Amino acid sequence: MRCDEYKSCLVKESGEYVPYDVNGQYGQLFNTIEERYKDNTVSRSLTLQKQINRYAPIHLEPDLTTLSGGDREALGYILKAAIVIDDIFYEQVWNSNRTLRDWLKGHSESSAFDKLKWAYYSINKSPWSCLDENKAFLSTADSAVKLLTDATKPVSGWKGVEYRAAFPLDKPPGANFYPPDMDKMEFELWKSRLTDKEQKDATGFFTVIQRHDSLSSPSLTQSDGSDQIKTSDDLFIVPYSKEYRSSLKKAAELLEKASVCSDSPSLKNLLRTKANAFLSNDYYESDIAWMELDSNLDVTIGPYETYEDGLFSYKATFEAFIGIRDDTATSQVKLFGDQLQDLERNLPMDDIFKSDSVSAAPIRVINLLYNSGDVKGPQTIAFNLPNDERIVNERGTSMVMLKNISEAKFKHILKPIADACIREEQKEYVNFEPYYTHIVCHECCHGIGPHSITLASGKKSTVRMELQEFHSALEEAKADIVGLWALNFLIKKGLLPKSLSQSMYVSFLAGCFRSIRFGLEEAHGKGQALQFNWLYDKGAFVLHSDGKFSVDFTKVEDAVESLSREILTIQAKGNKPAAQTLLQSRATLTQPLRVALEKIEHMQVPVDIAPKFGTANKMLGNV
Repeated sequence: MRCDEYKSCLVKESGEYVPYDVNGQYGQLFNTIEERYKDNTVSRSLTLQKQINRYAPIHLEPDLTTLSGGDREALGYILKAAIVIDDIFYEQVWNSNRTLRDWLKGHSESSAFDKLKWAYYSINKSPWSCLDENKAFLSTADSAVKLLTDATKPVSGWKGVEYRAAFPLDKPPGANFYPPDMDKMEFELWKSRLTDKEQKDATGFFTVIQRHDSLSSPSLTQSDGSDQIKTSDDLFIVPYSKEYRSSLKKAAELLEKASVCSDSPSLKNLLRTKANAFLSNDYYESDIAWMELDSNLDVTIGPYETYEDGLFSYKATFEAFIGIRDDTATSQVKLFGDQLQDLERNLPMDDIFKSDSVSAAPIRVINLLYNSGDVKGPQTIAFNLPNDERIVNERGTSMVMLKNISEAKFKHILKPIADACIREEQKEYVNFEPYYTHIVCHECCHGIGPHSITLASGKKSTVRMELQEFHSALEEAKADIVGLWALNFLIKKGLLPKSLSQSMYVSFLAGCFRSIRFGLEEAHGKGQALQFNWLYDKGAFVLHSDGKFSVDFTKVEDAVESLSREILTIQAKGNKPAAQTLLQSRATLTQPLRVALEKIEHMQVPVDIAPKFGTANKMLGNV
């Protein structure tokens, strides 16, 4: 049973539940389990080492000489705020995750095995492995011991109840955003009884859903600052500003100090508005400030992505990305932002679904200095924000490209994959330029296509709201495949060199194998499996008798356009059953994919990278 349920039973003095101490019968049970696992320590150590080796360590030490004195001083406060953001994310994943983190870290020097456990936990930020479809890599015996001092009436000489905070074998699909015993049906029934305003809060990015019990107060502060009492239903809404109040207050204070130090007007505004948002739960103004950021010190901090919410993709996780702007690279990618409206106008879908007010998305290229929060497992190479449909409709989106991360992945992963899987006559097409150009176009294409939609019934909605748990994977697939379509469109217009017309497809093929190794539980991996299988079935990708792959250039253009049309139409109609059918039928590990993955595994190509933040850690004193 969960800790809070056990605690509630003890408070009620239920005769069926007694306060087992770790040193009593309860503890003996875990000692037995621990002894059982001891004999398997060598085998588990080898497995953990193999899992860790899938991440190539890279050292990030970008040049800070372009920063002014004030911005360099502000950076110190921003880095400290990013550490606070990290704490919030651990809490969002699972209710006892921070306790497990502290326990593993505190025992990491006890043995070589404990050191491995902590190392792999640090990569995944949970006991579930990102690259193994969230399979648990720790055992019950590895759980943290927690002390509950107020579970019973005070007893002289007894410090309280100690217990093992065992984690669930299966990663909770709703993370820590919803009660662990709540299912989708209960949520939908409860939501149907709410007012329109309450429904908006319940499905919003910046709230958690909790359950009333004898230890919880039914009073809550809504995102508009008002107090609301809900006693007729078991579930209730809590805004992030209340749920994470102590951490957000600390982060806000640090950002306020950074704002005072900064020499950059746009950075000062971002830091100030973000600090306000942490306390008010209203992120609109700070998201606008983020889009208008024009500073050598680039900062993204706050709740953004919704991948962790496996139930509905409603709830946003906290993250931070801090980097140094690359002015030369930023000027080179301006073309894509300037062409967004033309791309929208020519998308392969019915004209009725197209928008005539797509804004050019500003693109910022940075070299990453530090990240925290929802940056577990495979590292992102770019992101397109904000996700707030109001801002997307009014102003479009902005994107940030992490160039030093892209370079590291190409060098350590994509080139070795191409050597293993691509036929000799097409290997020459795999180089950094088409790989990076498609990354840029991928992020641009998040900003076009359907977002806010009108259903057949006439109801106004959003793609995210209608597709729910299928939205993230389909949106990633859309950005990828429409990105390929867009590159071809721009080549035909003479805006990109014709030399890309073949290299972009071969580089994309190699990239499919890279992303699918992330696992089919992850949105990018699932989206890539969908794309590979569709293009393979259309004859655009070919598996030869030697186990290597090539692109059929006579078929790939039509195959890309047909999948683009399929995904865009599903999104435009908000057709959840069609999204489910498409993903379930195509986003699978087929035999051709198995052939490629076995080759890559045999060559021991890293799956991803594990950044080491040398410069940032020196500034924080973590040398």
